[in-house]
Amino acid sequence: MTEQNQVATPKKSARSGMKRDLLLILFFGIVAVCCLALVGWRVVGESALPESAYQEISVVPQQSGELSIAIAGDTMFGDGAQDLIETRGIFAPLQGVVTMLSDADVGVVNMEAPITAATEQLNSGAQFSYASQPEAATALSSIGVKVLQLGNNHTMDRADVGLADTIALANRAGMVTIGAGLDRMEAIRPVLIRTDDLTVALVSFGEDYGSAKRAGDGVPGMVPFSAEAIIYAEQVARRAGADRVVALVHWGDNYAEVNDLQRYWASELIAAGYDAIVGSGPHILQEIEVIDGVPVIYSLGNFAFGAPGRFASFGHSGLGAVAILTFTVDGGTLTVRCICTDNLVVNYVARECTPEETVLAASELKGGLVWNGSVGTLRF
Repeated sequence: MTEQNQVATPKKSARSGMKRDLLLILFFGIVAVCCLALVGWRVVGESALPESAYQEISVVPQQSGELSIAIAGDTMFGDGAQDLIETRGIFAPLQGVVTMLSDADVGVVNMEAPITAATEQLNSGAQFSYASQPEAATALSSIGVKVLQLGNNHTMDRADVGLADTIALANRAGMVTIGAGLDRMEAIRPVLIRTDDLTVALVSFGEDYGSAKRAGDGVPGMVPFSAEAIIYAEQVARRAGADRVVALVHWGDNYAEVNDLQRYWASELIAAGYDAIVGSGPHILQEIEVIDGVPVIYSLGNFAFGAPGRFASFGHSGLGAVAILTFTVDGGTLTVRCICTDNLVVNYVARECTPEETVLAASELKGGLVWNGSVGTLRF
């Protein structure tokens, strides 16, 4: 073999390798697009978005140049709190946290029960199946709630009618809902909060709680995590004009520490371009991390939650928190306020933490917060 032939052979091999790599890239690109189509999401193109792809509310901020969003954890009226509600009214469980949300421009709660008078359960054999009476919508609206997060495992506890009632009652009380809807595209819609200076979008996801709770084509339900869903929602929000996109997520194990699945989806959300992640679900406080400049609150714990709770059984404090995200055109600040939510202590009326409880909450949240009294602050 001549020297010319000896050097020609690897060049041909390199060209063949490049061709093979290009074909592989093309193949997997086609597969990815097909997967998007199969699950019902579409890559957002350059054409104008239909108005049905998102919701929006306009606010006049309390502080010029800022937009503050107060986010609270698991909320449910009823169950163990029912006697209190029947004696003192639907507003009673909220009396100790009245100003927690109204101090911000927009209040958000994870509503972990349908708001409905319907009694038929989706799963009559479920250990925990919740509902909150229709008056709960007005009570929440009265303390500054403008957005109900529905992307959780209890949204469908009263089946399709319960979800439809929840959305209708929320809208009637002046609130919007995210994370669940009467079909898949309604459930995935971001809500854009607009001011004169900036726009912040909220999107809601949860773990996959089974086909009976999962939204589909013409099928009511919530939106489980998937790479396609989180990319689609972020793209829609940006195309609709969002300067920041916040993921409200329902994940994790009850009364347990942060698990690997939470960390995995946090990394996926950050990679997709979300600017903050606020979690609920475990009913306890979990740590705060800042990853690549993105604050991740793994769990806020409960807000006003009517179940007795099992904190002591699992060795936890029964403390929760309200997170306030304040955005400007230049950055953001996370403010955390501690609340006591152990119903064996507060008798179903959550309240702000004592100094001793705040010290305990700070040790559980970690995350580099700077505390001043019962308020912790972190800039990002």
